[in-house]
Amino acid sequence: MTPRISAAEWEVMNVVWMQHPVTAAQVYACLPAGTDWKQKTVNTFLARLVAKKVLNVAKQGNVNLYAPRLRREECVASAGDSFLQKVFKGAAGSLVLHFCERASLSPEEIRRLEQLLKTKKGRK
Repeated sequence: MTPRISAAEWEVMNVVWMQHPVTAAQVYACLPAGTDWKQKTVNTFLARLVAKKVLNVAKQGNVNLYAPRLRREECVASAGDSFLQKVFKGAAGSLVLHFCERASLSPEEIRRLEQLLKTKKGRK
């Protein structure tokens, strides 16, 4: 089972997934503009993610290097499943309808959704 990752931890993980291995200082430098954290806060999040077994840490000299232990797709799938259960009580169709009604979709996204629905319909 994939551990739960907080919204703040997702910010840190997005940096690590994009470039790894990475130091705590590099994570801090790569955070999105408007993230009003101190280096110590980033260090705390990294330590939590290591404890949750989402990150690996290796010592290189006197610096810790962080690398993902879990793929982004695994964490996204787990968070999506949790959200689906919590908010939509497992009703995937309701979730899809909710977001499709509210989102602006590109022609490519619409094509992919249509293809997915055709595939799903053919399975019954």
